[in-house]
Amino acid sequence: MELASSNHLTGADIISPLLDMICNTLHLDPLIVVNLGLLVIGIITSLHSTGNIVYSYAAKTCLSTVHVKVDDPLYHDIIRWMADHVFQHRNFLSVLAHTANNSDARRITRLSRMQEIIHTNEMFSPGKEDARGSSIELKPFHGSRLFRFNQTWIYFHHRSNSLSYSNPLMDREDNTHLTLQCLSLSLSPLKAFLEEVRAYSCKVSESTILIYRTQPFYRDIRWMPIATRPLQDISTIILNESKKKRILQDISEYLHPKTRQWYANHGIPYRRGYFFSGPPGTGKTSLASALAGVFGLDIYVLSLRDPTMEEPDFIRMFSAVPRQCVVLLEGVDAAGLNRNEPMVPTTTNTSNSTYPDDIPKTPGQVRAPEPIPYTANSSAISLSGLLNAIDSVSSHEGRILIMTTIMPQELDRALIRPGRVDLHIRFELPCDDEGDQEKQAFENEKEKLEALAEQFSENLPEARFSIADVQGFLLQYKREPKKACENVAGWVEEELGVEDERTTNTE
Repeated sequence: MELASSNHLTGADIISPLLDMICNTLHLDPLIVVNLGLLVIGIITSLHSTGNIVYSYAAKTCLSTVHVKVDDPLYHDIIRWMADHVFQHRNFLSVLAHTANNSDARRITRLSRMQEIIHTNEMFSPGKEDARGSSIELKPFHGSRLFRFNQTWIYFHHRSNSLSYSNPLMDREDNTHLTLQCLSLSLSPLKAFLEEVRAYSCKVSESTILIYRTQPFYRDIRWMPIATRPLQDISTIILNESKKKRILQDISEYLHPKTRQWYANHGIPYRRGYFFSGPPGTGKTSLASALAGVFGLDIYVLSLRDPTMEEPDFIRMFSAVPRQCVVLLEGVDAAGLNRNEPMVPTTTNTSNSTYPDDIPKTPGQVRAPEPIPYTANSSAISLSGLLNAIDSVSSHEGRILIMTTIMPQELDRALIRPGRVDLHIRFELPCDDEGDQEKQAFENEKEKLEALAEQFSENLPEARFSIADVQGFLLQYKREPKKACENVAGWVEEELGVEDERTTNTE
Protein backbone atom coordinates (compact mmCIF):
# COMPACT_ATOMS: atom_id res chain seq x y z
CA MET A 1 0.00 0.00 0.00
CA GLU A 2 2.84 2.39 0.81
CA LEU A 3 4.58 1.56 -2.47
CA ALA A 4 1.42 2.29 -4.48
CA SER A 5 0.88 5.53 -2.61
CA SER A 6 4.44 6.70 -3.25
CA ASN A 7 4.10 6.11 -7.02
CA HIS A 8 0.86 8.12 -7.29
CA LEU A 9 1.52 11.65 -8.61
CA THR A 10 -0.72 14.48 -7.48
CA GLY A 11 -1.28 17.87 -9.07
CA ALA A 12 0.95 19.48 -6.47
CA ASP A 13 3.80 17.11 -7.36
CA ILE A 14 3.67 18.39 -10.96
CA ILE A 15 2.99 22.09 -10.34
CA SER A 16 5.50 22.54 -7.51
CA PRO A 17 8.66 21.71 -9.55
CA LEU A 18 7.32 23.81 -12.46
CA LEU A 19 6.70 26.76 -10.14
CA ASP A 20 10.17 26.42 -8.60
CA MET A 21 11.76 26.40 -12.06
CA ILE A 22 9.91 29.58 -13.11
CA CYS A 23 10.80 31.36 -9.86
CA ASN A 24 14.48 30.42 -10.09
CA THR A 25 14.67 31.46 -13.74
CA LEU A 26 12.94 34.84 -13.30
CA HIS A 27 14.26 35.37 -9.74
CA LEU A 28 10.75 36.13 -8.52
CA ASP A 29 8.87 35.32 -5.39
CA PRO A 30 6.52 32.32 -5.83
CA LEU A 31 3.57 34.34 -4.54
CA ILE A 32 4.10 36.95 -7.27
CA VAL A 33 4.20 34.23 -9.95
CA VAL A 34 0.95 32.72 -8.69
CA ASN A 35 -0.74 36.12 -8.69
CA LEU A 36 0.47 36.84 -12.23
CA GLY A 37 -0.88 33.49 -13.40
CA LEU A 38 -4.28 34.14 -11.89
CA LEU A 39 -4.28 37.60 -13.50
CA VAL A 40 -3.56 36.14 -16.96
CA ILE A 41 -6.31 33.53 -16.56
CA GLY A 42 -8.75 36.23 -15.51
CA ILE A 43 -7.85 38.41 -18.49
CA ILE A 44 -8.30 35.52 -20.94
CA THR A 45 -11.67 34.59 -19.42
CA SER A 46 -12.80 38.21 -19.54
CA LEU A 47 -11.74 38.60 -23.18
CA HIS A 48 -13.57 35.41 -24.13
CA SER A 49 -16.73 36.57 -22.40
CA THR A 50 -16.43 40.02 -23.96
CA GLY A 51 -15.89 38.45 -27.39
CA ASN A 52 -19.07 36.41 -27.03
CA ILE A 53 -21.02 39.52 -26.04
CA VAL A 54 -19.62 41.50 -28.98
CA TYR A 55 -20.33 38.65 -31.41
CA SER A 56 -23.87 38.25 -30.07
CA TYR A 57 -24.51 41.98 -30.45
CA ALA A 58 -23.01 42.03 -33.96
CA ALA A 59 -25.09 39.01 -34.96
CA LYS A 60 -28.24 40.84 -33.90
CA THR A 61 -27.40 44.19 -35.48
CA CYS A 62 -25.06 43.92 -38.47
CA LEU A 63 -24.57 40.22 -39.24
CA SER A 64 -27.06 38.89 -41.78
CA THR A 65 -27.70 35.14 -41.61
CA VAL A 66 -29.54 32.67 -43.83
CA HIS A 67 -30.20 29.04 -42.83
CA VAL A 68 -31.02 26.37 -45.44
CA LYS A 69 -32.14 22.84 -44.54
CA VAL A 70 -31.22 19.72 -46.46
CA ASP A 71 -34.78 18.99 -47.58
CA ASP A 72 -35.04 22.29 -49.45
CA PRO A 73 -34.10 22.23 -53.16
CA LEU A 74 -32.07 25.39 -52.58
CA TYR A 75 -29.69 23.37 -50.39
CA HIS A 76 -28.54 21.24 -53.33
CA ASP A 77 -28.33 24.30 -55.59
CA ILE A 78 -25.97 26.04 -53.13
CA ILE A 79 -23.80 22.94 -52.73
CA ARG A 80 -23.49 22.65 -56.53
CA TRP A 81 -22.59 26.35 -56.90
CA MET A 82 -20.00 26.13 -54.13
CA ALA A 83 -18.49 22.99 -55.65
CA ASP A 84 -18.13 24.64 -59.06
CA HIS A 85 -17.03 28.13 -58.00
CA VAL A 86 -15.30 27.91 -54.61
CA PHE A 87 -14.27 24.40 -53.65
CA GLN A 88 -12.41 23.58 -56.86
CA HIS A 89 -10.04 26.53 -56.41
CA ARG A 90 -8.85 25.61 -52.91
CA ASN A 91 -7.01 22.81 -51.17
CA PHE A 92 -8.65 21.01 -48.24
CA LEU A 93 -7.60 18.17 -45.98
CA SER A 94 -11.09 16.95 -45.02
CA VAL A 95 -12.91 15.87 -48.18
CA LEU A 96 -15.62 13.56 -49.53
CA ALA A 97 -14.42 11.10 -52.20
CA HIS A 98 -16.75 9.88 -54.95
CA THR A 99 -16.49 8.42 -58.43
CA ALA A 100 -17.00 10.95 -61.22
CA ASN A 101 -18.14 9.70 -64.61
CA ASN A 102 -16.85 11.89 -67.40
CA SER A 103 -19.20 10.94 -70.19
CA ASP A 104 -17.35 12.94 -72.85
CA ALA A 105 -14.03 11.37 -71.96
CA ARG A 106 -15.60 7.91 -71.93
CA ARG A 107 -17.18 8.53 -75.32
CA ILE A 108 -13.86 9.52 -76.88
CA THR A 109 -12.13 6.57 -75.23
CA ARG A 110 -14.78 4.18 -76.49
CA LEU A 111 -14.59 5.45 -80.06
CA SER A 112 -10.82 5.08 -80.21
CA ARG A 113 -11.04 1.70 -78.50
CA MET A 114 -13.69 0.45 -80.92
CA GLN A 115 -11.50 1.40 -83.87
CA GLU A 116 -8.88 -1.00 -82.50
CA ILE A 117 -11.47 -3.71 -81.85
CA ILE A 118 -12.77 -3.56 -85.44
CA HIS A 119 -9.33 -4.55 -86.73
CA THR A 120 -8.53 -7.12 -84.03
CA ASN A 121 -11.97 -8.81 -83.74
CA GLU A 122 -11.69 -8.38 -79.98
CA MET A 123 -14.85 -8.42 -77.84
CA PHE A 124 -15.84 -4.91 -76.73
CA SER A 125 -16.68 -4.62 -73.02
CA PRO A 126 -18.32 -1.32 -72.10
CA GLY A 127 -17.99 -2.11 -68.40
CA LYS A 128 -14.20 -2.17 -68.65
CA GLU A 129 -14.18 1.02 -70.69
CA ASP A 130 -16.38 2.75 -68.08
CA ALA A 131 -13.93 1.74 -65.38
CA ARG A 132 -11.06 3.23 -67.36
CA GLY A 133 -12.98 6.43 -68.06
CA SER A 134 -14.12 6.99 -64.48
CA SER A 135 -12.14 9.17 -62.14
CA ILE A 136 -12.16 9.91 -58.43
CA GLU A 137 -13.11 13.40 -57.33
CA LEU A 138 -12.42 14.82 -53.89
CA LYS A 139 -14.88 17.44 -52.64
CA PRO A 140 -15.02 19.23 -49.28
CA PHE A 141 -17.46 17.67 -46.84
CA HIS A 142 -18.62 19.40 -43.64
CA GLY A 143 -16.87 22.58 -42.56
CA SER A 144 -16.63 26.35 -43.00
CA ARG A 145 -15.44 28.50 -45.91
CA LEU A 146 -15.02 32.23 -46.39
CA PHE A 147 -15.39 33.45 -49.96
CA ARG A 148 -16.00 36.72 -51.79
CA PHE A 149 -19.10 37.39 -53.90
CA ASN A 150 -19.84 40.78 -55.51
CA GLN A 151 -17.39 42.62 -53.24
CA THR A 152 -18.92 41.02 -50.13
CA TRP A 153 -17.29 38.42 -47.91
CA ILE A 154 -19.69 35.55 -47.20
CA TYR A 155 -19.12 32.93 -44.52
CA PHE A 156 -20.34 29.45 -45.54
CA HIS A 157 -20.85 26.86 -42.79
CA HIS A 158 -22.04 23.32 -43.57
CA ARG A 159 -22.64 20.74 -40.87
CA SER A 160 -24.69 17.75 -39.75
CA ASN A 161 -25.97 17.47 -36.19
CA SER A 162 -26.51 13.74 -36.07
CA LEU A 163 -26.37 10.54 -38.05
CA SER A 164 -28.77 7.62 -37.98
CA TYR A 165 -27.27 4.15 -38.22
CA SER A 166 -30.11 2.13 -36.71
CA ASN A 167 -31.84 1.60 -40.05
CA PRO A 168 -29.96 1.17 -43.36
CA LEU A 169 -32.76 3.06 -45.11
CA MET A 170 -32.15 6.00 -42.77
CA ASP A 171 -28.38 6.12 -43.11
CA ARG A 172 -28.38 9.79 -44.01
CA GLU A 173 -27.52 13.06 -42.30
CA ASP A 174 -30.40 14.17 -40.13
CA ASN A 175 -30.84 17.89 -39.52
CA THR A 176 -28.11 18.61 -42.04
CA HIS A 177 -28.16 22.29 -42.87
CA LEU A 178 -25.94 25.09 -44.06
CA THR A 179 -25.57 28.69 -42.94
CA LEU A 180 -24.63 31.79 -44.93
CA GLN A 181 -23.48 34.94 -43.10
CA CYS A 182 -22.12 38.33 -44.08
CA LEU A 183 -21.48 41.72 -42.45
CA SER A 184 -24.42 43.78 -43.63
CA LEU A 185 -27.33 45.72 -42.20
CA SER A 186 -29.69 43.99 -44.64
CA LEU A 187 -30.15 40.64 -46.36
CA SER A 188 -29.58 42.14 -49.81
CA PRO A 189 -26.07 40.64 -50.36
CA LEU A 190 -27.27 37.16 -49.39
CA LYS A 191 -30.41 37.52 -51.51
CA ALA A 192 -28.24 38.46 -54.49
CA PHE A 193 -26.10 35.38 -53.86
CA LEU A 194 -29.14 33.09 -53.65
CA GLU A 195 -30.52 34.55 -56.88
CA GLU A 196 -27.19 33.85 -58.57
CA VAL A 197 -27.27 30.29 -57.22
CA ARG A 198 -30.78 29.71 -58.53
CA ALA A 199 -29.94 31.19 -61.95
CA TYR A 200 -26.86 28.96 -62.18
CA SER A 201 -28.91 25.92 -61.21
CA CYS A 202 -31.50 26.71 -63.90
CA LYS A 203 -28.75 27.07 -66.49
CA VAL A 204 -27.15 23.75 -65.54
CA SER A 205 -30.53 22.00 -65.50
CA GLU A 206 -31.77 23.29 -68.86
CA SER A 207 -31.25 19.91 -70.50
CA THR A 208 -32.34 17.72 -67.58
CA ILE A 209 -35.20 17.19 -65.16
CA LEU A 210 -34.96 16.13 -61.53
CA ILE A 211 -36.75 13.06 -60.20
CA TYR A 212 -37.78 13.25 -56.54
CA ARG A 213 -38.90 10.42 -54.29
CA THR A 214 -39.74 10.24 -50.62
CA GLN A 215 -36.82 9.07 -48.50
CA PRO A 216 -37.01 8.00 -44.82
CA PHE A 217 -34.95 10.01 -42.37
CA TYR A 218 -34.66 9.55 -38.65
CA ARG A 219 -38.24 10.06 -37.37
CA ASP A 220 -39.16 11.77 -40.61
CA ILE A 221 -39.83 11.36 -44.35
CA ARG A 222 -38.62 13.94 -46.83
CA TRP A 223 -38.54 14.65 -50.55
CA MET A 224 -35.07 14.01 -51.93
CA PRO A 225 -33.73 14.17 -55.51
CA ILE A 226 -32.76 10.65 -56.53
CA ALA A 227 -31.90 11.04 -60.21
CA THR A 228 -31.64 13.37 -63.16
CA ARG A 229 -32.99 12.49 -66.57
CA PRO A 230 -32.17 14.11 -69.92
CA LEU A 231 -35.06 15.87 -71.57
CA GLN A 232 -37.06 13.50 -73.75
CA ASP A 233 -38.28 14.82 -77.07
CA ILE A 234 -42.06 14.70 -77.19
CA SER A 235 -41.84 13.52 -80.81
CA THR A 236 -40.34 10.22 -79.62
CA ILE A 237 -43.57 9.36 -77.78
CA ILE A 238 -45.60 7.02 -79.97
CA LEU A 239 -49.14 8.27 -79.44
CA ASN A 240 -51.97 9.46 -81.63
CA GLU A 241 -51.05 12.98 -82.70
CA SER A 242 -54.46 14.39 -81.79
CA LYS A 243 -54.15 13.06 -78.23
CA LYS A 244 -50.62 14.39 -77.95
CA LYS A 245 -51.63 17.81 -79.23
CA ARG A 246 -54.63 17.92 -76.92
CA ILE A 247 -52.68 17.34 -73.72
CA LEU A 248 -49.90 19.73 -74.76
CA GLN A 249 -52.42 22.50 -75.38
CA ASP A 250 -54.23 21.74 -72.13
CA ILE A 251 -51.09 21.96 -69.98
CA SER A 252 -49.83 25.02 -71.85
CA GLU A 253 -53.10 26.83 -71.17
CA TYR A 254 -53.09 25.69 -67.54
CA LEU A 255 -49.57 27.02 -66.89
CA HIS A 256 -50.28 30.39 -68.52
CA PRO A 257 -49.89 33.20 -65.93
CA LYS A 258 -53.43 34.51 -66.56
CA THR A 259 -55.01 31.10 -65.96
CA ARG A 260 -54.25 31.17 -62.25
CA GLN A 261 -56.18 34.41 -61.82
CA TRP A 262 -59.07 33.01 -63.86
CA TYR A 263 -59.29 30.02 -61.50
CA ALA A 264 -59.23 32.35 -58.49
CA ASN A 265 -61.95 34.60 -59.92
CA HIS A 266 -64.24 31.61 -60.39
CA GLY A 267 -63.46 30.00 -57.03
CA ILE A 268 -61.88 26.89 -58.57
CA PRO A 269 -58.78 25.25 -57.03
CA TYR A 270 -55.83 25.86 -59.34
CA ARG A 271 -54.95 22.22 -60.02
CA ARG A 272 -54.94 19.90 -62.99
CA GLY A 273 -55.23 16.12 -63.09
CA TYR A 274 -54.52 13.66 -65.90
CA PHE A 275 -55.25 9.95 -66.12
CA PHE A 276 -53.17 7.67 -68.37
CA SER A 277 -54.51 4.16 -68.92
CA GLY A 278 -53.39 1.38 -71.23
CA PRO A 279 -51.42 -1.85 -71.57
CA PRO A 280 -47.86 -2.11 -70.21
CA GLY A 281 -45.15 -0.75 -72.46
CA THR A 282 -47.32 1.74 -74.32
CA GLY A 283 -45.47 4.81 -73.01
CA LYS A 284 -47.59 6.18 -70.15
CA THR A 285 -44.65 7.07 -67.90
CA SER A 286 -42.58 8.14 -70.90
CA LEU A 287 -45.24 10.70 -71.80
CA ALA A 288 -45.22 12.04 -68.23
CA SER A 289 -41.44 12.44 -68.44
CA ALA A 290 -41.60 14.13 -71.84
CA LEU A 291 -44.31 16.55 -70.68
CA ALA A 292 -42.22 17.51 -67.65
CA GLY A 293 -39.31 18.25 -69.97
CA VAL A 294 -41.39 20.32 -72.39
CA PHE A 295 -42.64 22.62 -69.63
CA GLY A 296 -39.49 22.61 -67.48
CA LEU A 297 -41.04 20.86 -64.47
CA ASP A 298 -39.51 18.39 -62.04
CA ILE A 299 -41.21 15.06 -61.29
CA TYR A 300 -42.25 13.99 -57.79
CA VAL A 301 -43.00 10.27 -57.65
CA LEU A 302 -45.32 8.92 -54.95
CA SER A 303 -45.87 5.22 -54.39
CA LEU A 304 -49.07 3.96 -52.79
CA ARG A 305 -47.27 0.73 -51.89
CA ASP A 306 -44.30 2.23 -50.06
CA PRO A 307 -43.96 0.12 -46.86
CA THR A 308 -42.18 2.94 -45.02
CA MET A 309 -45.00 5.46 -45.51
CA GLU A 310 -48.22 5.59 -43.55
CA GLU A 311 -51.30 7.51 -44.55
CA PRO A 312 -50.55 10.71 -42.54
CA ASP A 313 -47.06 10.78 -44.07
CA PHE A 314 -48.52 10.33 -47.54
CA ILE A 315 -50.93 13.25 -47.11
CA ARG A 316 -48.16 15.44 -45.66
CA MET A 317 -45.71 14.66 -48.49
CA PHE A 318 -48.41 15.24 -51.10
CA SER A 319 -48.99 18.68 -49.59
CA ALA A 320 -45.23 19.38 -49.49
CA VAL A 321 -44.65 19.32 -53.26
CA PRO A 322 -43.67 22.70 -54.75
CA ARG A 323 -46.08 25.02 -56.50
CA GLN A 324 -45.28 23.96 -60.09
CA CYS A 325 -44.27 20.34 -60.66
CA VAL A 326 -45.53 16.99 -61.93
CA VAL A 327 -46.79 14.60 -59.24
CA LEU A 328 -46.68 11.06 -60.63
CA LEU A 329 -48.79 8.28 -59.09
CA GLU A 330 -47.94 5.05 -60.89
CA GLY A 331 -50.01 1.89 -60.94
CA VAL A 332 -52.90 3.15 -58.82
CA ASP A 333 -54.90 0.06 -59.81
CA ALA A 334 -52.27 -2.31 -58.40
CA ALA A 335 -52.28 -0.61 -54.99
CA GLY A 336 -55.54 -2.28 -53.96
CA LEU A 337 -57.11 0.87 -52.56
CA ASN A 338 -59.79 0.24 -49.98
CA ARG A 339 -62.52 2.81 -49.46
CA ASN A 340 -62.66 2.51 -45.68
CA GLU A 341 -59.38 1.67 -43.99
CA PRO A 342 -55.73 1.41 -45.00
CA MET A 343 -54.43 -2.14 -45.12
CA VAL A 344 -51.15 -3.66 -44.09
CA PRO A 345 -48.69 -3.78 -46.99
CA THR A 346 -48.03 -7.20 -48.46
CA THR A 347 -44.59 -8.61 -49.13
CA THR A 348 -45.17 -8.41 -52.85
CA ASN A 349 -41.98 -7.38 -54.58
CA THR A 350 -42.71 -4.16 -56.44
CA SER A 351 -40.39 -2.23 -58.64
CA ASN A 352 -39.24 1.24 -57.60
CA SER A 353 -38.18 2.14 -61.10
CA THR A 354 -39.15 5.64 -62.09
CA TYR A 355 -39.45 4.71 -65.76
CA PRO A 356 -40.82 1.17 -66.07
CA ASP A 357 -42.42 1.81 -69.45
CA ASP A 358 -39.14 3.03 -70.88
CA ILE A 359 -37.50 -0.38 -70.61
CA PRO A 360 -38.08 -2.28 -73.84
CA LYS A 361 -38.80 -5.97 -73.56
CA THR A 362 -36.93 -8.53 -75.57
CA PRO A 363 -38.37 -9.37 -79.00
CA GLY A 364 -39.31 -12.80 -77.67
CA GLN A 365 -41.97 -11.34 -75.40
CA VAL A 366 -45.38 -10.12 -76.52
CA ARG A 367 -46.44 -7.19 -74.36
CA ALA A 368 -50.17 -7.58 -73.88
CA PRO A 369 -52.47 -6.52 -71.04
CA GLU A 370 -51.82 -8.89 -68.16
CA PRO A 371 -54.22 -8.76 -65.20
CA ILE A 372 -52.58 -7.84 -61.93
CA PRO A 373 -53.97 -9.74 -58.93
CA TYR A 374 -56.22 -7.36 -57.05
CA THR A 375 -55.47 -7.76 -53.35
CA ALA A 376 -57.28 -5.78 -50.73
CA ASN A 377 -54.26 -5.64 -48.45
CA SER A 378 -51.69 -4.29 -50.90
CA SER A 379 -51.68 -0.64 -49.83
CA ALA A 380 -51.11 1.19 -46.59
CA ILE A 381 -53.07 4.13 -48.03
CA SER A 382 -56.86 4.06 -48.06
CA LEU A 383 -58.94 5.47 -50.88
CA SER A 384 -60.28 8.17 -48.58
CA GLY A 385 -56.70 9.07 -47.62
CA LEU A 386 -55.71 9.42 -51.27
CA LEU A 387 -58.76 11.54 -52.04
CA ASN A 388 -58.03 13.75 -49.03
CA ALA A 389 -54.45 14.24 -50.23
CA ILE A 390 -55.61 15.23 -53.72
CA ASP A 391 -58.32 17.59 -52.46
CA SER A 392 -56.44 18.90 -49.42
CA VAL A 393 -56.67 22.64 -48.85
CA SER A 394 -53.03 22.62 -47.71
CA SER A 395 -51.72 21.11 -50.95
CA HIS A 396 -49.96 23.60 -53.20
CA GLU A 397 -51.90 24.91 -56.15
CA GLY A 398 -50.26 24.86 -59.55
CA ARG A 399 -49.17 21.26 -59.50
CA ILE A 400 -49.97 18.73 -62.24
CA LEU A 401 -51.16 15.31 -61.08
CA ILE A 402 -50.65 12.34 -63.41
CA MET A 403 -52.01 8.90 -62.48
CA THR A 404 -51.18 5.80 -64.52
CA THR A 405 -52.93 2.45 -64.61
CA ILE A 406 -53.22 -0.65 -66.78
CA MET A 407 -56.62 -1.66 -65.36
CA PRO A 408 -58.88 1.39 -65.15
CA GLN A 409 -61.91 -0.83 -64.54
CA GLU A 410 -60.52 -1.72 -61.10
CA LEU A 411 -60.56 1.89 -59.88
CA ASP A 412 -63.26 3.51 -57.80
CA ARG A 413 -65.12 6.09 -59.86
CA ALA A 414 -64.59 8.68 -57.11
CA LEU A 415 -60.86 8.71 -57.86
CA ILE A 416 -61.25 9.66 -61.51
CA ARG A 417 -64.31 11.88 -61.38
CA PRO A 418 -64.19 15.35 -63.01
CA GLY A 419 -62.43 17.78 -60.72
CA ARG A 420 -59.78 15.24 -59.78
CA VAL A 421 -59.11 14.00 -63.32
CA ASP A 422 -59.58 16.63 -66.01
CA LEU A 423 -58.33 14.64 -69.00
CA HIS A 424 -58.19 10.91 -69.66
CA ILE A 425 -55.62 9.71 -72.21
CA ARG A 426 -56.08 6.11 -73.36
CA PHE A 427 -52.97 4.32 -74.64
CA GLU A 428 -53.48 1.46 -77.05
CA LEU A 429 -51.31 -1.07 -78.78
CA PRO A 430 -49.98 0.59 -81.95
CA CYS A 431 -51.77 0.51 -85.29
CA ASP A 432 -50.32 1.24 -88.75
CA ASP A 433 -50.01 5.00 -88.24
CA GLU A 434 -48.19 4.63 -84.94
CA GLY A 435 -45.98 1.95 -86.49
CA ASP A 436 -44.87 4.59 -88.97
CA GLN A 437 -44.09 6.95 -86.08
CA GLU A 438 -42.02 4.28 -84.36
CA LYS A 439 -39.97 3.64 -87.45
CA GLN A 440 -39.31 7.32 -88.05
CA ALA A 441 -38.30 7.84 -84.43
CA PHE A 442 -35.26 5.59 -84.91
CA GLU A 443 -33.96 6.87 -88.23
CA ASN A 444 -33.21 10.29 -89.68
CA GLU A 445 -33.19 9.77 -93.45
CA LYS A 446 -36.80 10.76 -94.01
CA GLU A 447 -36.85 10.48 -97.78
CA LYS A 448 -35.80 6.84 -97.80
CA LEU A 449 -37.75 5.96 -94.70
CA GLU A 450 -41.21 6.79 -95.98
CA ALA A 451 -41.37 3.73 -98.19
CA LEU A 452 -39.63 1.55 -95.60
CA ALA A 453 -41.98 2.73 -92.84
CA GLU A 454 -45.01 1.91 -94.95
CA GLN A 455 -43.60 -1.52 -95.80
CA PHE A 456 -42.77 -2.13 -92.15
CA SER A 457 -46.21 -1.14 -90.84
CA GLU A 458 -48.00 -3.31 -93.43
CA ASN A 459 -46.40 -6.38 -91.87
CA LEU A 460 -47.54 -5.48 -88.34
CA PRO A 461 -51.01 -6.65 -87.30
CA GLU A 462 -53.00 -3.95 -85.56
CA ALA A 463 -53.42 -3.93 -81.77
CA ARG A 464 -51.24 -7.01 -81.17
CA PHE A 465 -47.82 -5.61 -80.22
CA SER A 466 -46.91 -2.82 -77.82
CA ILE A 467 -44.53 0.02 -78.57
CA ALA A 468 -41.93 -1.69 -76.38
CA ASP A 469 -42.19 -4.87 -78.49
CA VAL A 470 -41.68 -3.01 -81.76
CA GLN A 471 -38.91 -0.91 -80.23
CA GLY A 472 -37.11 -4.03 -79.00
CA PHE A 473 -37.21 -5.51 -82.50
CA LEU A 474 -36.04 -2.30 -84.21
CA LEU A 475 -33.12 -1.87 -81.82
CA GLN A 476 -31.60 -4.99 -83.37
CA TYR A 477 -31.52 -3.24 -86.75
CA LYS A 478 -30.99 0.41 -85.79
CA ARG A 479 -28.37 0.77 -88.55
CA GLU A 480 -30.03 -1.63 -91.02
CA PRO A 481 -33.61 -0.44 -91.73
CA LYS A 482 -33.91 -2.53 -94.89
CA LYS A 483 -32.99 -5.68 -93.01
CA ALA A 484 -35.59 -4.84 -90.36
CA CYS A 485 -38.28 -4.66 -93.04
CA GLU A 486 -37.13 -7.96 -94.50
CA ASN A 487 -37.25 -9.78 -91.15
CA VAL A 488 -40.34 -8.24 -89.57
CA ALA A 489 -42.77 -10.72 -91.16
CA GLY A 490 -40.87 -13.70 -89.77
CA TRP A 491 -40.65 -12.06 -86.36
CA VAL A 492 -44.41 -11.41 -86.30
CA GLU A 493 -45.17 -14.99 -87.30
CA GLU A 494 -42.87 -16.34 -84.63
CA GLU A 495 -44.27 -14.12 -81.88
CA LEU A 496 -47.88 -14.85 -82.75
CA GLY A 497 -47.07 -18.56 -82.74
CA VAL A 498 -45.60 -18.25 -79.25
CA GLU A 499 -48.67 -16.33 -78.11
CA ASP A 500 -51.04 -18.98 -79.55
CA GLU A 501 -49.02 -21.73 -77.87
CA ARG A 502 -49.30 -19.96 -74.52
CA THR A 503 -53.04 -19.55 -74.99
CA THR A 504 -53.42 -23.27 -75.80
CA ASN A 505 -51.39 -24.30 -72.75
CA THR A 506 -53.47 -22.03 -70.55
CA GLU A 507 -56.73 -23.55 -71.78
